[in-house]
Amino acid sequence: MQKVKEAILSSKGQITVPKAIREILHVENGDSLVFYIEDDEVKITSTSNLEIKLKNEKRKAYVRKERI
Repeated sequence: MQKVKEAILSSKGQITVPKAIREILHVENGDSLVFYIEDDEVKITSTSNLEIKLKNEKRKAYVRKERI
């Protein structure tokens, strides 16, 4: 795991996503981010990246089902 930057939680529960992370996620002002839990870790991605991931998982499941 590579540590890029830290973010400080404000009194309103808000954080600023560091520029390096925004660039990795290819997100801009107004884009939606998704926080999810996987293997006891909180992960963050863009909504569009999550949609792509879910489609790929669905496709993999379909392929496995067809081969059975």
